[in-house]
Amino acid sequence: MNKTLSEIVGVMLITAMSALAASTFKAPTAGQLAAAAKNPAAIEALLVGASPEQAAQVIKAVVVQVMALGLSPTVQATSISSVISTSFAAAPAGSAPLLASSLGTACGATVAISANPAVVSSIQGTIATAGGSAGAVMAEAFATAYTAAKAASTPASDATPPPPVATGYNGQQ
Repeated sequence: MNKTLSEIVGVMLITAMSALAASTFKAPTAGQLAAAAKNPAAIEALLVGASPEQAAQVIKAVVVQVMALGLSPTVQATSISSVISTSFAAAPAGSAPLLASSLGTACGATVAISANPAVVSSIQGTIATAGGSAGAVMAEAFATAYTAAKAASTPASDATPPPPVATGYNGQQ
């Protein structure tokens, strides 16, 4: 019985390793990210073979690039919405909830995004819309992961310092 179990585990490991080796994801270059920021439809090609976590990092990087373009707030929100909706439409079946959570983590840990509530709201709103009937759950997964990542990435120097330690006064023993 133990031999059969180890054979099954061995076959599963080989299958998993083969799937990883067959993965076609290549991290995009800075030029590709900049191009996707100017043409959100181009992000789909950058996500081929990406895991949800890898896709979230690519999406985050493109959103940061969109923010750097100096667009008006309305055009920026529209562009970011296009990046998000295109990305979620390109996601493999069943991976959208994990993508939403991974994107929340990536965005929460990125100061450029987390410092801009309008961008965060645009991302979360687009996830809710792009998610169809599961949109509200996916938007909540994004928000939960975003909040946790933002809290974890807040430097200790931003915290309220403790009160000074009292020392003895002259004449005290």
